[in-house]
Amino acid sequence: MTKACLPTAILLLLAGCGSPSPAENAADQLERAADQSDPAAATELENRADAIRASGTAPGNSSDPAGAVQNAMEAGGNAQMGNIR
Repeated sequence: MTKACLPTAILLLLAGCGSPSPAENAADQLERAADQSDPAAATELENRADAIRASGTAPGNSSDPAGAVQNAMEAGGNAQMGNIR
């Protein structure tokens, strides 16, 4: 009986380990966007991604990581526009 339960227990443990949190996904999205941005926007996006990772949540939008990504993208765009003027 113990031998039959062990593989099942291992599979259950592994299943819970692999999925990143919504905040981690949000930070990853911001880093991908930073890779495609000008330097001013990239700095803003990377700083926001670091803040999300450091806190484990999306600052100001802990229940809405997608909202944090949107806010960060707007801030990145504003930083880029400041660079153009």
